Amino acid sequence: MAKRNINYKKTILLLCWNIFDVFFIFGQAPQQPKYVYLNDFSDADKIGVSGPARTIRFQEREGLNMTSIHSVLEIKNHTLKKDRGALSLWFMPLEDLSVAPGLPSMSNSNPYFSIVPFLADIPNPQDVKKANFKLFWNSGYHPNLIAMFAQGRVYEDAFTLPHKALVSVSHFRFKKESWYQLVLTWDYEKDAYSLFINGILIGREDQFRTQKFSRDSVNSSLYLSNPMLCFSDLRFYDYAMNNDEIYKRFRNDATKFDKGLEKELLFTYAGKNRKRFEWTPNKDWKEKLALDLSNPSDLDSFIVQGKPLNVQATNEGLLVETINKEYTGALLDSQVYIWTKKPFEGDLYVEFEFMTLRPGGLSLLMVQASGMNREDFMADYPLRATGRMTMVYGEDVRNYHWEYYREMADMRNDVENSALMKNPYLYPLSFGSLDKPVEKNVWHKLQFLQIGNKLIGAVNGIIMVESEDDGFSNNGPAYNFGRISIRCMLRTKMLFRNLKVYNKKNIEVIKDLNPAR
Repeated sequence: MAKRNINYKKTILLLCWNIFDVFFIFGQAPQQPKYVYLNDFSDADKIGVSGPARTIRFQEREGLNMTSIHSVLEIKNHTLKKDRGALSLWFMPLEDLSVAPGLPSMSNSNPYFSIVPFLADIPNPQDVKKANFKLFWNSGYHPNLIAMFAQGRVYEDAFTLPHKALVSVSHFRFKKESWYQLVLTWDYEKDAYSLFINGILIGREDQFRTQKFSRDSVNSSLYLSNPMLCFSDLRFYDYAMNNDEIYKRFRNDATKFDKGLEKELLFTYAGKNRKRFEWTPNKDWKEKLALDLSNPSDLDSFIVQGKPLNVQATNEGLLVETINKEYTGALLDSQVYIWTKKPFEGDLYVEFEFMTLRPGGLSLLMVQASGMNREDFMADYPLRATGRMTMVYGEDVRNYHWEYYREMADMRNDVENSALMKNPYLYPLSFGSLDKPVEKNVWHKLQFLQIGNKLIGAVNGIIMVESEDDGFSNNGPAYNFGRISIRCMLRTKMLFRNLKVYNKKNIEVIKDLNPAR
């Protein structure tokens, strides 16, 4: 008889998970899903998919992959009409899903080419505007994972009052040939919505809303489709699972646990194991600007653009206040840019302190802002008056922008998060979160450092964003010249103090032939 090798560690783990199956929480049996799809592929012909499709196996899991953009699977029973519930879905991208620039020609055959749907309540899940419910990923200027419980487009319609019920996760990317478990929970009475990936909470509804969300009634059938994804084990529950249960179910159902992916998700979306910022300027760095921002004369160093309620030097620092109303298109010019009157050249270090005085706002730092040919756009062209966000990403102004304080509704805003972008190419460079929100009415220190193509942003000594730009990746050169701006969006009231700017030049200027105007 052959000798049997017993893996005691594995046996104990399996025993634990079997116990979990029987006694989920406090000795109670776990509630079973109300409806289950795509968990049995023994007779694939009975799945009922309309159009070309195939079943595949990868890492001990089987799934359904549509091979036509017109193929679709109708889900006739679900729980999205219930007041509260949850759905879980395993899926695997067959290609990396990340940001991608869009050109008009890309929509010649498929006007919805940038949409990768998971579920929608219309027969063409890509046409998300028409759906009363849609769960999809978008490859736009910062890739979003979105669940929306109403008709309309996300940015154009969702944030027109009354705001639509949604949960959105910006700057989310998926790796090819990796199984992910997505869980969406909802409680319509509490206006609560959550998104989880691999058991980790990555998105919630807007925490700073002032009124009930608007919803549309979910249709009787849901539809699942897209050749980019392979789908497996779709479950619907008639109760909203809590965080612990979701994670335990994920671990129990995972055929192969990816420890590295979990570490990455926790680092990016829960702020685990973030590094300290350790750097001080040496003698090679020259101080170019130093203002405590408490003297009225300090404002002589800036140009104020937009229509804020207040920009004023006070004894505590520079007070910046915008209109305290929820986001709507009619209010966009009420936002503000505070530009330095002079540009800076070379490697760059910026630091200042900030204090948030009310919730629900946003502030970002723009650096190396110049024209498309490196010209000083504020000296060469008429000064602009708009306070709109398009100035950051949608005009002829190159810049890096770092959203270091962000409590907007298009990403989880119950925690501190940061996003670093390269514009006007709409190219995301870095994203990071902490597991707590920005504390109000206390001073925080911001530090931004660029050396060559390396960029780092830190808040209170913790690195929030870090990236290496690439001048040969179809997103323009690494920038090293331009103006600096602090921008505040709607609902923002903040104080700023102790602004310092340092430069380190890599080229020697012999003589300025025509000094700056």
